[in-house]
Amino acid sequence: MYRPFLILALLFGSLFFTHEINARQAQTDTEQTLLPEIDPQDIEIRSQFQARFPGLRRQPILGFNPRPRVFQIDPNRIPFIEDHQTVAANLPIGTLDRPEAPEYQRLGYADPRYAFFRGGIGTYISPEADLFAVARLSDKNWISGSANFESSDGHISNFPSSYRYFNTDIRSFNRLSKRTQLNFSAGFTSNFNHMPMLSSGFGQFFDNDEAGNGEFFDIDTRVSKTGFHGAADFVFAQTSLSGVNVHISGYGNDYSLDSSLNPLSGVANEWGLNIAAGYSRLGNNINEIHRLKISSRIGDQHPVLDNAGVWTVSTISAHYERLFNYRTDVKVSLGASGVTDAADDFTFRFKPDIEIKHTFFTGFSMRGHAYGKENHYSFADVKNQNRFFDFSTPLRHQYQLKALGEVLLEPFFGTKIIGGTSYQNISNYLYFQREIPAVQFHDDLEIAQRYFSATFSDVTIFRIYGGISQDLRPEVFWVSADGHWQIPRLDGGDKIPFVENLSIKGTASFRPASQVLLEGWGEFMSGRENHRGDSMPTFFTLGAKFEVSLSERFGVYGKMRNILNEEYEIWSGYPERGFQAFVGFNYIL
Repeated sequence: MYRPFLILALLFGSLFFTHEINARQAQTDTEQTLLPEIDPQDIEIRSQFQARFPGLRRQPILGFNPRPRVFQIDPNRIPFIEDHQTVAANLPIGTLDRPEAPEYQRLGYADPRYAFFRGGIGTYISPEADLFAVARLSDKNWISGSANFESSDGHISNFPSSYRYFNTDIRSFNRLSKRTQLNFSAGFTSNFNHMPMLSSGFGQFFDNDEAGNGEFFDIDTRVSKTGFHGAADFVFAQTSLSGVNVHISGYGNDYSLDSSLNPLSGVANEWGLNIAAGYSRLGNNINEIHRLKISSRIGDQHPVLDNAGVWTVSTISAHYERLFNYRTDVKVSLGASGVTDAADDFTFRFKPDIEIKHTFFTGFSMRGHAYGKENHYSFADVKNQNRFFDFSTPLRHQYQLKALGEVLLEPFFGTKIIGGTSYQNISNYLYFQREIPAVQFHDDLEIAQRYFSATFSDVTIFRIYGGISQDLRPEVFWVSADGHWQIPRLDGGDKIPFVENLSIKGTASFRPASQVLLEGWGEFMSGRENHRGDSMPTFFTLGAKFEVSLSERFGVYGKMRNILNEEYEIWSGYPERGFQAFVGFNYIL
């Protein structure tokens, strides 16, 4: 009698519990998965594209965040150690898109396992070499080293113009734990070059005396540099974008001026130390990041003819970054710096930084950036700008206020265009001039001007710039060009010496076969004046290079500089090298 009711009760009970089990299982699956639901058709379409094509853009899936925190798990991660939440929290921000293509190899070389070497020689007996090596000490420790060498016997027949540039570095990468890294680096530099000729006039070296250039004196001054540098970085990463990092670096450089005229000889030296720390955390919104940074730089400089002393730059700043509506990327930073140098006991500098980039639609964006930034040059920085710097004057800190606005276009496949305008107002801008000696160095010599010394002034620079890159045929033929027109003015209205009004640079690359690469480049510069206000000649230089990989381990290359054999000067009084050809080889171990 009760048997039918018992059967119905068991049936309804099984349906109820089955529904509960399925609901709990669905809830558990929903909690465990961190990826959004995706239309299977979209996955099928994505699977058809295994290569990434330049300029090809896809619209994001409707209702899907195009910049999520989680997109895929690195296949190289150690499995079965971290739970899903820990793994997800440590993944970098990215997009659910096709996987990135393998690193593009321009030629058919194999990936280097231990070392890569490139070496060659050019005219004027100019050898060059580059070496990079890496070794794996353990699963958590790597070490690498590099060396760069360039030298020349000189291109001026009756005056010393030889030079050498050598730099070597060694780096150590150590992973202390899954979230902690400790890296070290150290390096050594040894360079030398010769100063320009001195004369009793102001003319160019390659002009004759009939132009009123005066007599060139047989005075040879050689500048040598020996330097050391090192750094240590400690990183504790809670995620790829949050955590704590500490940086410590330092350097020491000695400079020696050895001249056949004793008053021009001397020594200069400097040292510097930089300590910086930063903390970053993720906000509650997508792509929201908060950062706090503090840094302190201290150094000491001793010029040849003057006493400078200790300089310091101490900064604290707070940074905020967020993406609004998946279209507007905003980065804001506010900070303050206290600066001392050879001329100022203490100066307070405000350090704002605001950058906004808005994407109106695919292929059209606008960007605005305004900031204030302080800086103090080292002797090494100045010498990299002008290798004929005489180390006679102490250096001062520089404070720059800059604002720019630019448009970024990608109108069609393989084409990128950028254009914009900027305005700079710089206090204590460093420029170069050749001063008239206050006292003659020798009774029999009437030297018209010394070597290049550093001078400081307030300046303004208004600039209009643009650039374009085009893949005419992907991975076969591509070109790029950029240029600017500017008005550089000193505080008194004069033009900044040795700074151009117009500059245009361009490159082109052509790969007719998978193992052959041809490249060419050019540079045009005009509208420069020297330190006396005289116009300097416009120049146009061309260069070319070829490279052929004969096997996976071995290849050859050749290049030509200044193909037109243009006579030009970057710094007045010193003619640059004419046509120069190189040939060399590459070897991968």
